Amino acid sequence: MLTLYVNVFLKDKLYAAELDISRIWTASLVAILFFVFLVAGYLKPVELPAWAYWLILFVLSFALLPYGVIAVAFIFLFSMKYNPFEKHAHIWLIFSIILIVSIYLFKGVPLFNWNLRFELSKILVFLAFLSGVSLVYVNWDIRFKTLAFLVLEMLFFLGTFRSLMLLIFLMYILPFYFEERLTLDKICLAIPVFLLILYLSGSLEGLLVRIGFTFLIFHNLVHVSMPFGFFHGKLLFHSDPRWRVAFMFTLKNCYTYFLFGQPIADFGIFGIVEAYFLGTLLKLSERNVKTAVIVLATLIYAIESGIDAFLLSVLVLFGALYSKTNIETLK
Repeated sequence: MLTLYVNVFLKDKLYAAELDISRIWTASLVAILFFVFLVAGYLKPVELPAWAYWLILFVLSFALLPYGVIAVAFIFLFSMKYNPFEKHAHIWLIFSIILIVSIYLFKGVPLFNWNLRFELSKILVFLAFLSGVSLVYVNWDIRFKTLAFLVLEMLFFLGTFRSLMLLIFLMYILPFYFEERLTLDKICLAIPVFLLILYLSGSLEGLLVRIGFTFLIFHNLVHVSMPFGFFHGKLLFHSDPRWRVAFMFTLKNCYTYFLFGQPIADFGIFGIVEAYFLGTLLKLSERNVKTAVIVLATLIYAIESGIDAFLLSVLVLFGALYSKTNIETLK
């Protein structure tokens, strides 16, 4: 609804030229269709054998050579005995915080040097997920967990990434929601997070325009990719798909493309199969509260950023593999 509002009522802030309104409505209908298939996957999931999910992870890892292959091999070997995130969550959480601080000390702080945000975007996204997942799994007293949450929020505020601040907030707050322990004081933590996000956006209108811009990219992708796709899988396996999308429209830097942007850009109408798969992973993740938190938070994060090989790997790992309560089933 927000994207429609911005594209209809704030279009002067988005478009340099007049655009046929029918393209916006077409993209909206396509998004609704893909959402229907995501819901279908959630309601009627089809589970694959464990080896199939490991194979998917291995194939996706080639989009991030060589680190992706190394990471998947590392996770696979440790998963034969235990979930390394659950076993060592406190180590990963402390390590990620120290690493972010070290990067700011040696490279600089993006909030004070805007050009650094593009240089540091990949490592900060990775560390946001590493710290966020660790925050979900760590078995700390609520006071220490809240302190870690606030430290991470401030660090990613300094990194200027609004979406990463939202991701960390979701990783912190959703466990209380699933466990029905969500209290007013925890809900109120959303206020300073929202104000910091608003500060990074310049104003409420600036935030809305940023949301609308993502949908602008999406309906451009719909326009050029339907009915049978434009990239035919190359976007999912691109090492920097947001740069590739921006380059497609002769724009610089990186641009987000909405949750269903990649399935449509790669496969056109056949992208509904991927949407169904996302819904299935969300449903399977609910076998475990912690994995349900991680998968739901990742999908909400991806509403703006769009799916890439890294995010899909996170969804597969926690939705289909680590959600199983018996570690023996991972083999």
